[in-house]
Amino acid sequence: MEVMLSILVGAVMILVHNLWKRWSVALEDMKLPPGPRKLPIIGNLHQLNKGGELIHVALAKLAQEHGKMMTIWFGGGQPSIVVSHHEVAWEVLVSKAADYSSRTLPYMSKFTSADWQTLATSNLGPFWQTLRKGLQTTTLNPHTISAQVQLQEKDITSMILSFKEEACLNDGIVEPLIPLRRTTVQLIGRFCFGPEFKNNEFVKEMDSVIEDTIRLTGVGRLIDIFEFIRYIPCLNLPFKEAYKVKQRIEGLIRPYIDHHKSTKSPCHSCYLHFLLSQDDFGEGVIIFNLFELFLLSVDSTSNATAWALAFLIHDEKIQQKVYEEVREIGHREIVTIEEVSKLKYVNAVVKETIRMKPIAPLAVPHQAVRDSKLMGTKVKKGTPVLVNLYAMHYDPSVWVEPSRFMPERFLVGHPNNDNGSGGGGGGEDHMGAMERSLIPFGAGRRICAGMEVAKLQVALTVANLVNSFQWSSVVEGQLPDLTEDLTFILRMKTPLAARIVPRH
Repeated sequence: MEVMLSILVGAVMILVHNLWKRWSVALEDMKLPPGPRKLPIIGNLHQLNKGGELIHVALAKLAQEHGKMMTIWFGGGQPSIVVSHHEVAWEVLVSKAADYSSRTLPYMSKFTSADWQTLATSNLGPFWQTLRKGLQTTTLNPHTISAQVQLQEKDITSMILSFKEEACLNDGIVEPLIPLRRTTVQLIGRFCFGPEFKNNEFVKEMDSVIEDTIRLTGVGRLIDIFEFIRYIPCLNLPFKEAYKVKQRIEGLIRPYIDHHKSTKSPCHSCYLHFLLSQDDFGEGVIIFNLFELFLLSVDSTSNATAWALAFLIHDEKIQQKVYEEVREIGHREIVTIEEVSKLKYVNAVVKETIRMKPIAPLAVPHQAVRDSKLMGTKVKKGTPVLVNLYAMHYDPSVWVEPSRFMPERFLVGHPNNDNGSGGGGGGEDHMGAMERSLIPFGAGRRICAGMEVAKLQVALTVANLVNSFQWSSVVEGQLPDLTEDLTFILRMKTPLAARIVPRH
């Protein structure tokens, strides 16, 4: 008996020794960047919600202590590398883009992406290249965009009228986010289905299903950290709800596919036509690539516009400068798309808005597709890499008074700038640091294909809304709450409400 016990104890000790040796070798091989000490099971989760801080803010503070590239454990599983400086981010996104081109996505997102077969969710390769090229050459080419101009301007006119009507019914008070969202759904609908698209019921339902998708994606992050939740029947309700959302999306878009196939003169410049022309694309791939265009466009542009309006209410002088610049181009009614490029201050306001409130402050997570290096440190294949745009946008070595809303930092020659750089230090090197630090739409191969359209839409909307109305607080002296809420994107925790007065 004693002999058997000795053999058993010895075997266990050898096993433990071998496991420890393998684990030590693995950690040595990984040579992880520094980071805060983790706890069993939860990793660093206890440090990412101190005092109710949002994760991008908590990570930015941890980076001040642990460096521009640090290791964070979301739960007890695989470590992630969090990047908080433009030099490292540029290596991930541009100079070594091929090494970090894969995605690590919430499991929940597979329901609304045809099992990750969309432009934003698929890995780089022939399939991704086909989608990207098709979107750029058909939907986002200059001819298609120019064909939208008059319709976009009509959308703006209709939105202004809806604000006037809402204000008349509510003692001058409006809640701009819903009209902003639905105007964007209308715009993307024309890109997807053709210039004749107009369906108010579709617009309302698409707006609703986007909202549900964003909410479920936020829930999905928790499930990814604690994977066992998937297998507990009483806790898997979000999956059932995600499946219902999937069915709603299919029911919304499938009639447009059927109509396009049956019509004698379909639109050849819309995204749907391109997707249908690909023989190897199944219906799911077509439906959810169309949906993705709505998902990634509607909330980003509408929330960026709402944030801009909130900042303009906070600073009446900046709002007045916007109005005066718009008036200088000589229009009393609608600012046209052609005129937006002339509005330097308006475009600076948009840039400053997306600097201070990046729609996706942690960007879309990347993943190493092979063993690589990052700033000389070994990175194992499969390691998730997160780029904290928020930390980069608030880097005091790049931005003067980073917590202050100051559009002038983007205007060359303004006295708040050093040699027109907009940040501390001045000179061409610093201007380059600004450009590499301000990447709210990503950079490199996976930069957002619709970036220019999105920025144009926000600038056009801000210019027209300030030209048409004076914006102020609902209650005098109580400025809009700028507290953030992060689910899939960065939103205002309290949706913006404002008092408007027609200017003419």
